[in-house]
Amino acid sequence: MRLPEHLELLLTDEPVLDVYSYGPWRVPGGLFEEIGERIDALAADPRCAGLTTDEHKLLTLPASLVTAEIFGILAFLPGGGAIKAGSWSQLPERLLHRHLLNPGPLSTRMTRWDAPGGRWRPPVDWLIEAPDRELAITLARECLEVLEGIEPLDERRRALLRLYENPPECDVNVAKMELREHWHAHAGEEILAAVPELMGPVGYLEWVSAGLLAAYEHLVSVAPRDETVETHLIQLLLQGSMEHVPAELSAALGEDRYQELQARFPAERRGFKPGPWQERTRAWLVRALAAGAADACRAWLDMAMRWIAIVQGLPGDPWFPKPEWIPVGQFQTDLRRLYAPRRKIVNPLVDRLKVAPAGSGGTAGGAAAAPGTAAAKVADVTSTLVGQPEVSRALAELDREDGPVRLLIAGPDGTGKRDAAQEVARALNLGRDPVWLTDNLFAGQRLSDAVAKLHADTRDCAGERVLIIEGLDGIVTDPGNGEALAGELHRLLAVHPELSLVALCDAGGEERIREVDPVLTHRFRVVRTRPFDEDAHAELFRRALKERGARATRHALTAAGALLAATPPVQTLRNARLAPYLADLVVEAVRARTEDGAEPVVGKRDIPATLDTTQSAGDPMTELRELTGLETVKREIGLLVAETRAARLRSDSGLRISAPTRHMVFTGNPGTGKTMVARLLGRIYKKLGVLSSGHVVEASRAHLVGEYIGQTAPRTRRLVERAIGGVLFIDEAYTLTQSPLKSDYGHEAIAELVKLMEDHRDDLVVVVAGYQREMADFLAANPGLDSRFPKQLHFPDYTDAELVKVFEQLAAADGFRLAPGTTDLLRTTLRRVPRGSSFGNGRLMRNLLDVAVANQAQRIASAERDARRAEKNGSAPAKPAGKQPAGKKAAGKKAASPSKDDLITLTAADLPPFLDHPEELFGLYL
Repeated sequence: MRLPEHLELLLTDEPVLDVYSYGPWRVPGGLFEEIGERIDALAADPRCAGLTTDEHKLLTLPASLVTAEIFGILAFLPGGGAIKAGSWSQLPERLLHRHLLNPGPLSTRMTRWDAPGGRWRPPVDWLIEAPDRELAITLARECLEVLEGIEPLDERRRALLRLYENPPECDVNVAKMELREHWHAHAGEEILAAVPELMGPVGYLEWVSAGLLAAYEHLVSVAPRDETVETHLIQLLLQGSMEHVPAELSAALGEDRYQELQARFPAERRGFKPGPWQERTRAWLVRALAAGAADACRAWLDMAMRWIAIVQGLPGDPWFPKPEWIPVGQFQTDLRRLYAPRRKIVNPLVDRLKVAPAGSGGTAGGAAAAPGTAAAKVADVTSTLVGQPEVSRALAELDREDGPVRLLIAGPDGTGKRDAAQEVARALNLGRDPVWLTDNLFAGQRLSDAVAKLHADTRDCAGERVLIIEGLDGIVTDPGNGEALAGELHRLLAVHPELSLVALCDAGGEERIREVDPVLTHRFRVVRTRPFDEDAHAELFRRALKERGARATRHALTAAGALLAATPPVQTLRNARLAPYLADLVVEAVRARTEDGAEPVVGKRDIPATLDTTQSAGDPMTELRELTGLETVKREIGLLVAETRAARLRSDSGLRISAPTRHMVFTGNPGTGKTMVARLLGRIYKKLGVLSSGHVVEASRAHLVGEYIGQTAPRTRRLVERAIGGVLFIDEAYTLTQSPLKSDYGHEAIAELVKLMEDHRDDLVVVVAGYQREMADFLAANPGLDSRFPKQLHFPDYTDAELVKVFEQLAAADGFRLAPGTTDLLRTTLRRVPRGSSFGNGRLMRNLLDVAVANQAQRIASAERDARRAEKNGSAPAKPAGKQPAGKKAAGKKAASPSKDDLITLTAADLPPFLDHPEELFGLYL
């Protein structure tokens, strides 16, 4: 039984803020002190002079209105009635200590918690005495900005900032409740998703009820409870001291469930006792904990506390619920009681009375080796790895090592490195699951935080469990903290001689580590994995078939091994992952022809000649020729194909050739087919043998540029590795150089990309795309860029005739035909549409078709409804628009529903009425 890794922080003595809806978060050293200084500086700002109040009950009077605003924000940001726990969860006491009237003592108990029923106040509520509305909103925004850095609160904080950046137009002198309604109505869906309280008490109640029911149903599935959902909800109301079922629940739960709650409430109330209910609930949560549902338990507690808070506060905002109503504190105690590390003392009866294994020659009273000793390792090391002799040999020799295991496994992705690490953990038999660390856990962290995490994990694992570090080469080569973390790990291996550590690296990772810290690799035994040969692939395929309840003939296994060894990898589908992929394809076909109950047997004829992992079919050159317009682009790509074929002929004739640089720049406005042509280009180059797989990886700035120092280069490297064998298509590439910030990492991404393009030029094509002028600036931003992209293709805007043809093709592909006159209206509309750099081209046609299909659906549905109504009333309905009547239907006869032709026909009336107002098409451009 193991606690999920992201919750293990709760078992430490670290400074932790645990907002249940976010999860435990280690408070960085000095952060709260820094935020406190920001608050003091804002309160002392000359703009705030004289802005005070004598009405606050918890702040030193006269209290700064800015401080009062921040006090309210700190209560609201965790969520209305949400659970906030952890050893550093007292946010007002820690951040506003100097401003509190009677600051309470600070607690560092990890089991401490509260559930503030924070009320959101518009930014001109406390700050109403500011000289003007603009200053009030500015100060409210700055109150949110000084709280930056508290990650569990940051999503809601940023959502409120977006709301404050665009305040509603209303009179600030209206009643406070009316003022709040204006702000609530002004919040967009993205803001409401982060701050659902802005939907109002009933809307928030509905949101909380949905989460509560989902969490309850999940918990009941793993820890059954003898009660209905309605009984559970009633008992929650009674536990919250409610004397009736709030009418608002009819909107939140539905009328039927609300009536059921009302009917049952009196009977449940007569025999209900809060104490026994709390004990039963605590026991239920412990059973769910033991079943591995710790996250679901926390979700239910959070939603239950919010639910009681909101029903208590109706018709207003969530109230402050009393701590004893829901067993949150008991749950946190139980979690630590079950999962916290315990000291172990071996009971002497274990050795004295243990029965020796049969055939061992021992007696019933013979002693057995304790878990984790060298003797225990001998019995458990049986490697199941395929095609990795060096790793298997190292695992088999574990029994010869007197000290802890220190193993560094380097090799390509998908060659069994993780399986080998798991086998080491099973062999050591330490009694607890291993701890996995990845390079992503350290990326972008402050050095002090990264070192603290490394110290905590090594301390917890020493002698107790195996520590597995995945991507050690990425951690060590990080330009920010890598060298320091390498030195720290080297010291920790000396400080904790009992620590067993398995490190995993990419191919050549041990050399990259050695370049940064030559001493560190001497602490490990280094072994390497390798790509699989035909025999290894055949064995992996046999195992994959066995897992699926099938088997294969010897000739089929040989053919599968040869096929898999020759199949180029696509992104993460490589090495050992290819065998299950092929097994899924083959077994499905074999099972279809196998009689029920019989074992599927895969023969050689079932193994395909080639394995297309890109799932592409058809001739890409034919598809390119069939595209509407783009004649210049087609001609240029035709020249590239001819050059490639000519180069192959020269090579076959023994002539010397030099591989050209195939990276390209696509320029043009949106919707001109750049992405579509890039996909076809990958398939064309695969067919020509230039690329091994031809797949396309589509990316943007967000996929390349990190948020912190040290993130960008690894992120760019991983993206390029996914694209090797195919095309990397970077849309709007100019955004990498357009940021005005000096600390922007776009140029770092470009520098890394330029290097990787050269390293993998034989099996990678990079295509960058964007507007023509912006792409020219992009190529000039780095001296090496222009030479890396010798070919530039411009995608012109479509003509009106081409756009009409695109519309017809899209409609036909969706199963529709166009009635006479439809294209004429479309052509007339397009002639009046203003063109610009944001004109949508083909994308506009797709959006226009979607609107037409929706209009047609409404027309057809109305016609069907009219037909049914006419049939019921005994009169003939009007025929659907666009359909000529074949004759009059006599009253009283069956009315005609829309025909099949009606269902697949788009008429001119279905097009949006943009002829008189073509500027309304702007909303469909993108």
